[in-house]
Amino acid sequence: MTASVSSNVPLTPPQGSPMSFSGRPGEFLKMLISGSLYQIPTFGFYRFWLITKLRRHLWANTRIEGESFEYTGTAKELLIGFLIALAILVPLYIAYFVATLTLDGLAAFASIPLILLMYVLLHFGSYRARKYRATRTVFRGVRFWMKGSGWAYAFRAVLWDLVTLFTLGLALPWAMASLERYRMRHTYFGSIQGDFTGTGGSLFKRAWWVWALGIGMFIGSFFLSAALLHAAGSKEEMAAQFVPTLLILVPLALSPLAMAIFTRWQIDGLRFGEATAVSRLRAGAFYGLFFKMMFSSIGILIVFAVIIGLAALFLSSIAQEAFIALQLGEITWTAISLIVFGALVYLALFLSMGVIQRYFYGRGLWAAIITTTTVSNLHSVSTAAATGRPAGTVGEGLADALDFNVGI
Repeated sequence: MTASVSSNVPLTPPQGSPMSFSGRPGEFLKMLISGSLYQIPTFGFYRFWLITKLRRHLWANTRIEGESFEYTGTAKELLIGFLIALAILVPLYIAYFVATLTLDGLAAFASIPLILLMYVLLHFGSYRARKYRATRTVFRGVRFWMKGSGWAYAFRAVLWDLVTLFTLGLALPWAMASLERYRMRHTYFGSIQGDFTGTGGSLFKRAWWVWALGIGMFIGSFFLSAALLHAAGSKEEMAAQFVPTLLILVPLALSPLAMAIFTRWQIDGLRFGEATAVSRLRAGAFYGLFFKMMFSSIGILIVFAVIIGLAALFLSSIAQEAFIALQLGEITWTAISLIVFGALVYLALFLSMGVIQRYFYGRGLWAAIITTTTVSNLHSVSTAAATGRPAGTVGEGLADALDFNVGI
């Protein structure tokens, strides 16, 4: 009797393994500030060591079932990749400069081939950078790795960009699904191949109203601007600035929401064999980080404005004397000191903004995504055999040289 009752009890489905992040905010912020300061005397080259330290911190504090990931990349690799990328890009810039000098009237068109080439290289570099980072990521002694061609990926991405452009962004969900499927099907965890089951249709169902809202707000802004221009009279210039302002504010307001929808859709579609992932990420996490970053940036700007104002108040007479001396062709130590002071203030402001961006949209976003992700059937990847080789660093170097390597 007992056996028959127990046999009718429904089996409890296996629970997933929630991921966790144990990194302390203060430790990460300390690395950011010290690393940013070290970039000043090293003319920015310390950033390769800083990026490596930040990645090791994030990977090492990302855990699942008590086991953490490991990042095995080195600063030397990033530096070499950057130098190789410069060896590729510098001749292109020189050729462009020579073309602008020799083509005279056609100088304006000389930049078109360069822009198109850089555009293709951005897609190529993004794929190769992902390939590099995958092969430097290790879990349970087994590395991730990728195959596939960066040029083939770039060709696909360019075609999808054209389709997206001609459909006013309507094809974007299908473009994202196709490109992510290509990336994941060429990604492996040891001997286990990855996959991506998300579809353009499922993403469109989640985010169609964001697209419709954005298009509607753009159209509405043009009609409202036209009405303002008609009624502005002498204030025509003020009214004419309304559309450009909305063209900036509308995407800015919608971007956290769009990022949240896309990130959750992307995580839900990830597969490695029988292992799957589910995300509970909410748009509120993105908006929270977005506003923290915005208010922190405003606070930094206010601080620097006060510093500059006080400096101008106390150094105005000295600066005026130095300016007069420069007009007379005399270079004094006072003028040099003021120029150095101005350059340091600008550099400090630039680095401070970088610290804020990396802290909130680097560490903050990483922690938010990790702590809302659950992996099911993790035991299935225990059969993965170690295979794959580390990828080259050219893609990472290109992404850095083209200023595409935003974040960590």
